[in-house]
Amino acid sequence: MNPFNLFTSVDGRIPRQTFWLGIVAITVIGLPTIGLAAFLGGGTAGAIANLFFLWCGFALSAKRAQDRGRHYLFIAAYFGLLALLTNVSASQTKMMGRMAAEPSPLLIVLSLLFIAYVIFLFIELGLRRGTGQRHGPPLEL
Repeated sequence: MNPFNLFTSVDGRIPRQTFWLGIVAITVIGLPTIGLAAFLGGGTAGAIANLFFLWCGFALSAKRAQDRGRHYLFIAAYFGLLALLTNVSASQTKMMGRMAAEPSPLLIVLSLLFIAYVIFLFIELGLRRGTGQRHGPPLEL
């Protein structure tokens, strides 16, 4: 699989080794690029670079999820939970003017769910062997 498709397309499957090499590449290339874009181009350039590398991580993880017999929307749940957690945290900060001494019960529950899901994804995508099965039966029209 060529590197362009590896980091941009959600179609296909990849083994654990390719997944981990891709994660290392995204980290080594992405973090300095995002920082440099934010420094030179401001917040908007940094946000665009961040979105690009988030998509690369999503595409890579989607391929790995499909190798485990799961649909790529399985990975979308991670990003949805992350967005929800970020919004709840930001709204609590905005209401209090600063972070409160004790976080809200909703923030605690969402944080625990997020941590549990991250651990599950680490084991599922990073440690377990591929199943050799498709992510579900083909759709018949």
